[in-house]
Amino acid sequence: MFHFSTQRWGGDHTQSILETLLSFGFPALLESLKPEQLGQLNFLIRKGAHLTEYAVLTCLSFGVGTLGLQRSWKSVLPFALAGSAVFAITDEVHQRFVPNRGASPMDVFIDITGALLAVGIITVWHVYLKPEAKPEP
Repeated sequence: MFHFSTQRWGGDHTQSILETLLSFGFPALLESLKPEQLGQLNFLIRKGAHLTEYAVLTCLSFGVGTLGLQRSWKSVLPFALAGSAVFAITDEVHQRFVPNRGASPMDVFIDITGALLAVGIITVWHVYLKPEAKPEP
């Protein structure tokens, strides 16, 4: 995730990647998009990536705590969320010092929303969907 905070992954670079992908897979769509529409699509994809990567980070942290450290899911969940939030904040602070990048409180909000989404899914799974463990005979 730290790598995505470098100058290489700024908005201009990701838009050129998007254009390349669209030219291979959906050339008619690429030609039909106005430049401002392509910019909006790039923006949505970038923010969706923020949401997704922090949901995944929270799930991975949760897995380390419950599977690796053998802690209860209820005790691990706040730490997984807090860890993702701290990483989101420090990542934006780092971007403040990267040329052609900037710190965005909105990105921190989106990152934490992704982490909260993961917390919600994990909670729903454990409270409502997880099958009961049957005792061994």
